[in-house]
Amino acid sequence: MTLVDFDKIRLDAFREISSIATGNAATSLSAMLDRKVDITVPNIMVEALEEIPELLGGAEKAMTTVYFTVSGQVPGSILLLFSSSESLRLVNILTGQKVEQIEGLDEMGISALKELGNIVIGSYVRVLAEGLKMAIGYSVPGFTYDMMGAILDETLARLSLEQKHGVIVESEFIVREKIYRGHLAFILAPKAVNDIIKALGNWAE
Repeated sequence: MTLVDFDKIRLDAFREISSIATGNAATSLSAMLDRKVDITVPNIMVEALEEIPELLGGAEKAMTTVYFTVSGQVPGSILLLFSSSESLRLVNILTGQKVEQIEGLDEMGISALKELGNIVIGSYVRVLAEGLKMAIGYSVPGFTYDMMGAILDETLARLSLEQKHGVIVESEFIVREKIYRGHLAFILAPKAVNDIIKALGNWAE
């Protein structure tokens, strides 16, 4: 069994989990920024890993990535991905810095993106752990800026996974009516996927 066995009921259950998680994350970000933040999830996709770079603009498209190693009952990795332009816009709203090029990001800008990732991924992990009744942990955030194809290759090599599919969650961060778009990519071990599919069935019931 692989991620392709996610049927409509389980995808709807995962969408519900995503809605709860992003609602919690939006509340935390609102407090952090002292302004209203909404996070929506327009779409959730289950795709073969080799197709993911093309969905996000191509294997050679450079992306900023805040990544986490996930441990416990669902070992794998979660990536929060933004295009270069969206990353710079987010740094502006998070820190007030106006940076023209990714190469110009200083430690404050990188830390702000890491903290954004920490809030969003932390909310997902907590909701997954509670809703699916699983023990799930996650690492401190890492940060990289590289081509999409290289990011996925590095993730799989780091985790020594043979997974062939990933769950992609489109996310829109809305601050003062301005929309910032990103993607969450769940790259999990095959056994973890089986466990989640089974648990989502119970969630849906």
